[in-house]
Amino acid sequence: MENQNNTVSHLAMTYGLYMGLALVLNAVIFYVMNVPFSIASGYISYAIIIAGIALVMRTYRETHLEEGVTYGKALGIGTLTSLFASLILAFFTFVLFKIIDKALIDKFLSFLEEQFIRSGMSETQTDTFMPLYRKILTPLTYSLGIIFSISMNGFVFSLILAIFFKRQSTNPFHGVE
Repeated sequence: MENQNNTVSHLAMTYGLYMGLALVLNAVIFYVMNVPFSIASGYISYAIIIAGIALVMRTYRETHLEEGVTYGKALGIGTLTSLFASLILAFFTFVLFKIIDKALIDKFLSFLEEQFIRSGMSETQTDTFMPLYRKILTPLTYSLGIIFSISMNGFVFSLILAIFFKRQSTNPFHGVE
């Protein structure tokens, strides 16, 4: 059992590293294009997360044919992979906002204010919320938000993908001592 948990952790870390680096590459590309908060970047990030979770689940299923893969095991490995990927992206984002481009947080706040106005929020409501966001939003809180959001998105995507990657044991006597 300990060996199996070790395999899950190892696979989750490995694929989380790949997924995290792909998410960082996506962020760098859109940052260099001078549209770091693009909606297209968000959709590409979702595609990277879904593909990474599907790959890790498929790899785990193929390496554990005899014992099978339960829904819970698939859900766990997908969520853990997302957590590791979110840690990598959060670290990159923290460095980007804190060291590389200190004005990026102000650009994000301007983008956020623009989105509020586009969504139909009145000027007085926007003027009420923006000072609060300016106080709360720092590179650290933004990075912590990334960890939470990527992990939660990974959990939701894993809930769905685990349905397709679960597999019964091929050995009818697996687990019987």
